[in-house]
Amino acid sequence: MVLRKERIFYLDELRAIAILLVLLAHTIKYFPVNIDYLASPTLLSYLAISRMGVPLFFMLSGALLLNKEYSISQFLKKRFSRVLIPAAFWYIILFLSVAYVNAFNFDLVSIWIYDAPFPWFVCAIIGIYLLMPVFNSFVKEHGTKGAEYFLFVWFIFIILINLHLTEEYYVTLIFQNFGVYMGYVVLGYYLTNKEFNIYSLPMAIFSSLIFIICLAINVYNAWNFTTIVYIESISIIIQCCALFLILRYLAKFASFNPKSALSKLHTFIEKSFIGTVIYLFSICSYTIYLMHEHIINLLSQYYPITSFDLVPVVFVLLAASSLIGAVLLSKIPILNKLVGVH
Repeated sequence: MVLRKERIFYLDELRAIAILLVLLAHTIKYFPVNIDYLASPTLLSYLAISRMGVPLFFMLSGALLLNKEYSISQFLKKRFSRVLIPAAFWYIILFLSVAYVNAFNFDLVSIWIYDAPFPWFVCAIIGIYLLMPVFNSFVKEHGTKGAEYFLFVWFIFIILINLHLTEEYYVTLIFQNFGVYMGYVVLGYYLTNKEFNIYSLPMAIFSSLIFIICLAINVYNAWNFTTIVYIESISIIIQCCALFLILRYLAKFASFNPKSALSKLHTFIEKSFIGTVIYLFSICSYTIYLMHEHIINLLSQYYPITSFDLVPVVFVLLAASSLIGAVLLSKIPILNKLVGVH
């Protein structure tokens, strides 16, 4: 586990926001019971807000792992152990819980094993890690200019997807199942390292306006059943960029203007209980992702709700219980090596 003082706080803020948005998306998916979230304008509005969660995780991978010095073997060994060991651990826990619920009826359990999906995000991140050394070499050689070239090509394909001009199966296979994710990775690196010729505070304000406008449009469209946004939607890409730049440039402004009120507020948040919670959500994000469906199953059994008005309450319960559970597990010897906290 990296010491808190050695971490970049705005990246921890982004990771904490990302995992909370993933929890919100899954709260919408599983709660309330017997209501189709695609038929509810309220739930679709929540969905429009939560869509940024997964893209932000991919962007953080690029921000932290591209343009670095490492051997391929060292990189793959470290990354795969950090991803696969916790995923296997929680998959085994899920298997045992399913077996227990089914009274160890091995016919039912075997059906579950055949049908149960492995977490798609784990599969996606494995694919990204396999290709990361290639992109790392490219970025090391060409820097932000190389990233700009890739992002230009990527955005052209994004436009084609949004215009529904990529229906051929091979384009879908090559690009939508890989290119969208890797594009976010390169985008995260680019937004972390590109120096824009704009002062920090105006950049943060401008990015905030763009973020609010895109979010308002997405919520309005969702409320009126006009458009359902996905991670390849242009508006989601713009929102993620705007949020990334807001937090980056607020942190930059605070560091260069230590006597300003904004800097004092930023320092207070980072050093206070709020900052501790943000840090814990960040380092526990992967564990929370892997374990939260177990908590959802428990909540759905003991706290079933049939009204979407209580979605915020369930979301808070899910976030709090997931964080507490992850922190407690990280304190237990041996388990702390398996659950995925880092």
